This record gives sequence, C-alpha cells and structure tokens, in this order.
Amino acid sequence: MIMSVADTSQDRIEREIQIDAPIERVFQLVSEPGWFIGDGDPGKTTTTREGDVFVMNFPPYGRFPILPVKSDAPHYVSFRGGDDPARPLVEGTSTLVEFFLFERDGGTLLRVVESGFAALYPSAERRASAIEGNVEGWEIQLAFAKRDAESGRGE
Repeated sequence: MIMSVADTSQDRIEREIQIDAPIERVFQLVSEPGWFIGDGDPGKTTTTREGDVFVMNFPPYGRFPILPVKSDAPHYVSFRGGDDPARPLVEGTSTLVEFFLFERDGGTLLRVVESGFAALYPSAERRASAIEGNVEGWEIQLAFAKRDAESGRGE
C-alpha cells in the first residue's frame, strides 16, 4: 500500500510503501542515481555523467540531472534533481529527494520525501501542477521499486 501526503505549504511530498525484501536490497536499488526516472524499463533510459551530476536521458520527455547529496547505508540516501541540465543543482533550482529506509515486519518500509517546490516554482499554479505530477510519479516509481526489490531484479 502506498501512502501519500502533500503538505499544506505546497513545498513537499511524502510517500511510503512496504516492500517485502531485505533493507540492503532496497537500499541498493534506491541509492542508484536517477533510478526513479522512467517508466520502469531501464532499457529506455540512458545515463551520462557530467562531473558529479548524473544526467538521465528519457526520450521523449527529456534530460534530467541528478546530483547525489548524502548516503548513510542502508537507511538513508538523498539526491537533488531538476528539469534543466544547464542549471546548477542547488537549493532553489532543484528539489531534494530523500529516501528513508526502515526494517519493518520482515521487510523494508521505504519513505520518499521530495521538497523544495516553493523555491523552484514561485508561481502557485506551476507549483501545484509540479506537485500533482510528482505525487502521481512517486506512486508509479514506488510500485516499480517494490516490484524490482521483491523480485531481486538488478542483483
């Protein structure tokens, strides 16, 4: 079951899912830069590296830069992400995507928190649209994470 919360400040999304797989396996999956870009078929995306930034190319939707920020295996990993590879990935020009992993009920509770929408999208209309799209996107991506971790894909 996926749980979703968009806070009242319209600046963050929180979602979580229970995955029936060991925390180490889930961490291996979610610590891969840009794993959450695409439609669940890794063959449709290509990754290039430009310094510390990973650029995910996902035709026909575009190129998405991902900057690894912090990792504390197997419980936490974070990235900055944006929609323009030409812009630096810093606060105000990107969102912060954080993954928190907890051992629970013989599996892993995976929580994603994406924040920074208010600074990235000053227009309330554009911000609401971005949040709405990302809420739907996280539902899809967490389902892919569950599928892949439970099946052992990528090991």
